[in-house]
Amino acid sequence: MGTSEILNAVDMTTPRTVTDFAAWTLRKTEDLSATPEAKQYVRSGAELPTKFYDEVYPLALFVEREFGKVPDAVVTPNLNNDNFDATVEFKGRRSKVFIEITRAKYGYDESLRMEVLARDGYVPWTGPITRKSGKKGTPDRLIEITLEAVCRDDALLAKHFSLVETTVKAKAGGRKYGKNFILLVIVDDYDHFQTESDHTKLDAFVKNKLLCSDLDFARLIIFGISGKLQLSYSLPRYNATS
Repeated sequence: MGTSEILNAVDMTTPRTVTDFAAWTLRKTEDLSATPEAKQYVRSGAELPTKFYDEVYPLALFVEREFGKVPDAVVTPNLNNDNFDATVEFKGRRSKVFIEITRAKYGYDESLRMEVLARDGYVPWTGPITRKSGKKGTPDRLIEITLEAVCRDDALLAKHFSLVETTVKAKAGGRKYGKNFILLVIVDDYDHFQTESDHTKLDAFVKNKLLCSDLDFARLIIFGISGKLQLSYSLPRYNATS
C-alpha cells in the first residue's frame, strides 16, 4: 500500500460517526506501522502524518470519550487554515461544536529527533541534541543526540507546566473563536504526566494560572495522548460564575 493510499486529505476529512471515526483511526495507525515504507513516511515530517498524529489521532480518542454515547454525533476533521480543526454535529439538531486542537510539544526538538529516527531507525527520546552541520535533507547534515537519564523531579514537572502554559496562552487574545468552541490541548502523558500525582499538580496549575477571560472558548480541555488523562474546565468568557 502506497503512502497516498494510507492517508489522503479527502479521506481524512470525511464526516463519520464517533464509532466509525474511532475505527477508521485505529485502522490508519495499523497501516502506518505495517511496513518499513509506512514507518519512514511517518518519520519524514510530511504534513499528513504529522496532522494525523498531532490532531486526528488524539481527536478520535477525545470524541470517543466525550461523545461516544451520543449515537447521532458526527465528527469531521478540518485540515484547512481555519480557526477550528474539527467539528462535531448532531443529526436532526442545529447545534455544532467546533474544536481547536493544539499539541504541547517541543516542536524543533521533536523534528530533530524524528530526523535521527528516520536516518538510524532508533533515537533517544531524552538527552541533549546538537545540530552540528548541514541543512535538512543534505548529505552533510549531522545531528547528535546524547542518551541521558532523566530525573523526574519538580523542576522537570515545572518545565512541562511551562510548555502547557505557553501552548494555551498562544491561543489567547488572537483569533476569534466563540461560545461553541472547545480548546483541546494535547499533552504527552506517556512521558511527561504519567502519574495521578502529576495529574493533580497539573490540574492545580491550570486552575491557578490558565483559566483566563482572554481565551475565547467555552471550554479548555487538557487531554493526554494516551487517552487516559482528561482535565476539563469551563472558561470565564462564556460561563458566568456567581
